[in-house]
Amino acid sequence: MPQPEVRFVAGQGTAALEMGDRDQHDQDRRRMTGWWRAAPLLGLYRPALVAVGVGLLFSVVGAAAVARWEDRVNRIEFENAAETEAIVMQNGMGEYISRLLALRTLFESTNDEVTRSEFETFSTRLFERHPGMLRVAWLPRVSRKERSDYEAAASTDGVSGYRIKSLQGESFATAPQSDEYFPVFYSTQPKTSSVYGMDYATVPERRAVLERARDHDNVAAIRTRLFEPREGGRLPDVLVAVPVYAKGTSRETVADRRRNLAGFVIGIFDLPLLIQVIRVTTGASPAVSINVYPPFTGQIVSLEQMLPDYSSAARAPQSMRDVARALHWSGSLKIGDTDWQVRAVPTAGGPLESTYDRAGTVLIVGMLLTLSLSTYLMLASRNSRRLSLANRRVLELAQTDVLTGLPNRAFFLSRLDEMNNQLGVRGLPFSILMLDLDRFKNVNDSLGHGAGDALLRQVAQRLKSAVRATDVLARLGGDEFAVIQEAGADQRACSTELAARIAKLLTEPFLLPGHRVEIGTSIGIAIAPDHGSDQEQLLKKADLALYRSKSAGRNCFTIYDEAMSAELEARNTLEGDLRDAIAQCQLEVHYQPFVDALSGARRGFEALVRWRHPTRGLIPPDQFILLAEETGLIVPLGEFVLRRACADAAGWPSDLAVAVNLSPIQFKEAELFEMIGAALADSGLPPHRLEIEITESVLLERGSENHAFMERLKHLGIELALDDFGTGYSSLSYLTAFPFDKIKIDKSFIRNLTHQPRNSAIISAIVTLARGLDMSVTAEGVETREEYERLKALGVNFAQGYLFGRPQPIERILFDAPVKRSRRDAA
Repeated sequence: MPQPEVRFVAGQGTAALEMGDRDQHDQDRRRMTGWWRAAPLLGLYRPALVAVGVGLLFSVVGAAAVARWEDRVNRIEFENAAETEAIVMQNGMGEYISRLLALRTLFESTNDEVTRSEFETFSTRLFERHPGMLRVAWLPRVSRKERSDYEAAASTDGVSGYRIKSLQGESFATAPQSDEYFPVFYSTQPKTSSVYGMDYATVPERRAVLERARDHDNVAAIRTRLFEPREGGRLPDVLVAVPVYAKGTSRETVADRRRNLAGFVIGIFDLPLLIQVIRVTTGASPAVSINVYPPFTGQIVSLEQMLPDYSSAARAPQSMRDVARALHWSGSLKIGDTDWQVRAVPTAGGPLESTYDRAGTVLIVGMLLTLSLSTYLMLASRNSRRLSLANRRVLELAQTDVLTGLPNRAFFLSRLDEMNNQLGVRGLPFSILMLDLDRFKNVNDSLGHGAGDALLRQVAQRLKSAVRATDVLARLGGDEFAVIQEAGADQRACSTELAARIAKLLTEPFLLPGHRVEIGTSIGIAIAPDHGSDQEQLLKKADLALYRSKSAGRNCFTIYDEAMSAELEARNTLEGDLRDAIAQCQLEVHYQPFVDALSGARRGFEALVRWRHPTRGLIPPDQFILLAEETGLIVPLGEFVLRRACADAAGWPSDLAVAVNLSPIQFKEAELFEMIGAALADSGLPPHRLEIEITESVLLERGSENHAFMERLKHLGIELALDDFGTGYSSLSYLTAFPFDKIKIDKSFIRNLTHQPRNSAIISAIVTLARGLDMSVTAEGVETREEYERLKALGVNFAQGYLFGRPQPIERILFDAPVKRSRRDAA
């Protein structure tokens, strides 16, 4: 197209366009307009249309794929949640069944007949926190000859007008004569209830379940209706039968089980209430609606007629057909030998219901953006979010205690560093509370680690209820917990108030499966900045305060003061001196006599260690024995005492024995038996003249190993004595389970013996018990003639105390016969 001529006019600020040929210009303009009109619109908008078409195509495909993925994820999450709920219900049902089995154990383990009051008490305690159990009953196997005796016995027990009855229609009548009956004899129902005496053998469906339980030695269950007018209109309840066999009889074959059957323990469950309680107590997920249908009986029932015995949500589909039409999960709930059908569906409007939100988002974004940009942004943002959540979850797991769900030591130390940094900037004080559970080890050792873990979880829950949302509660490991308490108006008062609240909470009993446990806690408190401004100082001083609480008798709390650091330094110094004393043989062995209670003649000496410090003089045992046990020095110390005592006693008259205490720490040494044998061999002391004294705490740990060890000592001929009897965890089972020759009564029972009749009664009981077990009894701490005479009258075999002599070095002890030198001294 010809270009217009451009000319600048002199003297003007603008350029004027002048056309050489105006007609030519008009023609060109008309030709251009015609070309634009003639150009196809499709070609003009082709890139935009292609972009729209491709974008729509990929958006729809992407949305469909995301919808399928969402549907699959929702289904998996729903099935996992439903399966978890079914497992929880099954575990809860197993808890109920196990309690009925515990009731069977009561009948099968006792030598005497279980009384009505024992049954009622035991049953009530078993199910007092289990409201799903309607009643528990005992159905003895009654023969024709025993019928009148049982009816008379029930009337004597307070069940007025008791008679064995049969069910005829909807009413009861006296049961006709039969070879055997299975009447309701004991029950948790009031004694006025009409169920007493009802013979289950006269109800065909109940007789069938009894026979099934008997022949298979299994828990059998049926869905049944109770025969009491006030319970009309209820859904059928669940009857569970547990067979009970005569104690000590065989149940290998069906014939054996039929012959040896003693009766049945019957439980009646309110199934809807039971399942509801299980779901409430376990914090069931509200996102899943659970329906429980009765077991299939073989009768032809339409799916529309299959209505649930239990439904967790009224708005959920009820009939089997309605459930089957939607997304659902199928399982079973086993009650005894019968399977109830479980069906689960997502709760309407809940998080597990498929809503396809992401698919809709992808479709909308795809319509607005180009394919590459929308796909990239969607995937990039989603992957970024997932990665962020994964990283956050990894961080949470790294800073969370798996057992209790509390923050762990790493999180606690990190938070403590933050608090210290804020302390320097803002000057806000805070305190640290270090907690250590008292008697937790006893729970672990006696009930097992599973019970210990359950106890720790309950402790964590109680601690959560005691602290504020702004406080930091953490489990440091084992039975150790810690709290960081943020600033208050009076930090010291706030800390003591929190410690007192925690101590009170943890002294309340804990209910573990089958056990009631009581523990306590020792607490140490350090306050920042008063007691330090860095992590190491605060933790060290809180630990010192905790150690003081433990030493003060436990179940208390202590705030750090500077004297504790001085005590720690003194303790460390004393520990170092004790190590040197053991290495340099600065320890001495003194001997205190024990005498025959009747004749007053000496029968031996107890070896007692003494420490003569080069600068501090004679240090009492109560100041270094505990330190030796805590540091492990008791092992070389105990070996020194045993070897010295054996060597000294080898030179005494042959009728004198030597008694040596063994610490519980020594019992954990693998070579203890060899050390004792070597001490006897080196000294030449006959084993029957050595008496090993053992405290009761040894018996609480490693029971089977310690029993075997004591049997080995007895095989050598060594005498074994149970020391400080009555002050620890005394149990009569120890006296029969462990091979003791002697019981040593603690001196706390001897003190004020002549003024406290109860002490005399206790000692008399111990003496009688010891005689029955062929053991002798030694009374410790005898200081007066009156106490001695009283002990003789009570039948004590031996006596020991200041009345007969104080502990003295061997050089100051006078013997009736010349002292012989031991092999070691002769060498």
